[in-house]
This record gives sequence, C-alpha cells and structure tokens, in this order.
Amino acid sequence: MESSTTRFDPRVAGLSQQVKDLAEPQHIYAAKAGDVRSEYIDGALHLYRHEDILAINKHQDVLGNGGRGGSFGHDGRLIPLEIDGAEHRKWRRLLDPLFAPKRVQHLEESVRRLAGELIENARAAGGAEWYREFCTPLPCQTFLGLVGAPLTDLDFFLEFKEGVIHPKGETTEEIDLNMAVAGGKLLEYFSVFLTEKRTRLDSDDDVIAELMRSEVDHEPLGEADLINILFLLMFAGLDTVTASLSCLTGWLGRNPGHREQLIDSPDLLTPAIEELLRYEAPVPSGMRFAERDIDLGDGLIVPAGAQINAFWAAANVDPTYHEDPLRVDFHRQRTAHMTFASGVHRCLGSHLARLELRIALEEVLRRVPLYEVDVDALTYDNVAVRAVTNLPVTVR
Repeated sequence: MESSTTRFDPRVAGLSQQVKDLAEPQHIYAAKAGDVRSEYIDGALHLYRHEDILAINKHQDVLGNGGRGGSFGHDGRLIPLEIDGAEHRKWRRLLDPLFAPKRVQHLEESVRRLAGELIENARAAGGAEWYREFCTPLPCQTFLGLVGAPLTDLDFFLEFKEGVIHPKGETTEEIDLNMAVAGGKLLEYFSVFLTEKRTRLDSDDDVIAELMRSEVDHEPLGEADLINILFLLMFAGLDTVTASLSCLTGWLGRNPGHREQLIDSPDLLTPAIEELLRYEAPVPSGMRFAERDIDLGDGLIVPAGAQINAFWAAANVDPTYHEDPLRVDFHRQRTAHMTFASGVHRCLGSHLARLELRIALEEVLRRVPLYEVDVDALTYDNVAVRAVTNLPVTVR
C-alpha cells in the first residue's frame, strides 16, 4: 500500500494527464476498468469500477470531495461539497429545494427563448464557434439569472471559474497559488455585492436572496456559510453544463446516424441524453476520503486516511458492469451512470442540468438539425471537466 499526506490533485497526475486532450478517452477508461480494479498513483487510491465506486459513494465512513477544505482556492469548506454526516444533511435540506425539479421547471420558457436566439444568430452567420457562442452563454446566463447574480458580470465569473477549475500550473503548488488568486478576487467581489444585495431582500426573488433570508438551526445564515455556498455554486454552475452541452452537441455532430434517430424519433431524446452523459462523462472523476478501513470485497481494502480518486468516467464504461460499454445505444436498458456522482454527494444541480440539456438539444434538432462540425478542428480538454473547447459548427 502506498500512502501520502500531500493533497492529491488529479489535474496533475494519474489518468487525467494520460487522456488530457484525447477526443475519445473512453477506450482507455474502459481498458483501465477492465484490467485494473484499483491502483495507487502519487499517494491516491484510484478506483475505476462501477460497483466499487458505488459502494464508496454510499459508504457512511467516506468523506466527500475535498474533505479538508482549500481544494478550490478557498480555505473554507465548500457547502455542501466538503461537508459530511449530519452537517451535510442539514445543508442539503436547505439547498435541495432551491434546485428541485419543480423549482427549475419554471425556467423552461426562458431557456428555450435564449436557446432559440443563440441558434438563430448562428444560422444568420452561417455558423459559429459553438463552445463560446452557444454552450457557454446558454447555461451561464440561465444560472446567473436563477441565483441572482448580475449578467453584466458574466465575464468576471467565467474568469473566476477558469481560475479554480482549470488553473494554470505544472505542479500542485503552482495550481494552488493560481487558484488562491482567483478565489481572492471572488471574495472581494462578494464582500461588496452581498452588502448591496441586502438592501433589496424584500423585493428580490432568486437563490441568493432566499439564502440570505434563510435560517439554519434557528439562526440567520452566517456570512461565512453563505460565502462557502456561493463559492461552490459559482464555479459548479458555470462549468459543468457548458462542458456537457459541448460534449453532446459535438458527439451528435460527429455521429449523424444517431442524430437522425433523434430527428425521426424525438421521444428518444431523454434516454439519448442519459446514454450520452454515460459515454461522454463530462466530469471524469471526484475525490473522496476514507475515515476508516473499508472492505470492498475480494481482498480490496481501502485503508483509513486514504485519498480516493473515483473515476466516474471509467465506471461509466466499465466492461465488468456495462454490456458493450463503448457502443452508444439510445435503447440501452441499463443506463445507470456516475456522471452526477451518486450517494449523499450526488450533484445538487442535476435537475437543472438535465432541463438545460433537453431544451438545448430540442431547439438544435428543431432549428438546425443538419448542422456540421469541423471534426479536424475539434479541441478536447479532459482535465477536471471534459469539454470540446473548440467546436466550429456550420449551419445551413
């Protein structure tokens, strides 16, 4: 067994670097899950198989992503990502209703309207760089409107998001320093924004205003706790759906036969989204921490104190769990995937993500069903979040 007290960052080690710019890392993920159940890399235990990761995600003696604070350029423990046990359940009771299906459903009309506008702009121009001109503005503008942050500050929030999700640096020390700079800028921003926001609490109807009016343990939400929530929301909400949308529209552009299935049978769209989320796995992995020894069976013991890099992307194409995992099948019967993680730390924004992806693809397939992608120009980034960061689209 290999162990380390140094915080492991998957962005600079392990499988992330091996696949960092591959268009189709799924073949490597599937081979890894099939051949290697687990391995230690730079002091972290890497898990690749669906059943093992599912057990870890649901185990009461496993701490969530981070577990120690400070892993995203902020010294406080991000809520609810880095909170566990009874405290985690307390915060989820507050936050889950803010992103529940009924709450996000009222966004459908505005998301559809914005998607239509962006697509028509692209059609009028004969095409677009889809990542920048569709995949980024659609979910980001929707998210900022939902939480109550100014759309005029979108560029600032995107710069912050890039600084903590995709920080520059070749070592953990360099990455930590650059994340701290980005995090410090956001803290300065919120120190001014929240003061001004309090003057409008009686009239504003958004997530931030509701949080500022909330009580936890019969006390108003403290400033530090509010910051720890908003810090997480601002990078999680501005990155993962953009990445997912680029992966799904890019894949359909490269696979016109599957796209024709959706054009001919629109009722396939919902299962198709789940199948593509399984295959594309926009969030490749997540960190977990073992508080006690955990027996996963057949001789695999996760020792107390272990840093665990759970590879959702490998679990999603695990040949010991999925039948023919490298085949995309919109009629697949077993579509269970790890893209939103699982267990108590399951993604808070999964309902919003599914709503946005469904509406975006409905509008794309309705308005520009024969869009074409320049396959040779596609650029992939699979570190931290998988995205097609350059996605030239021609629209007829």
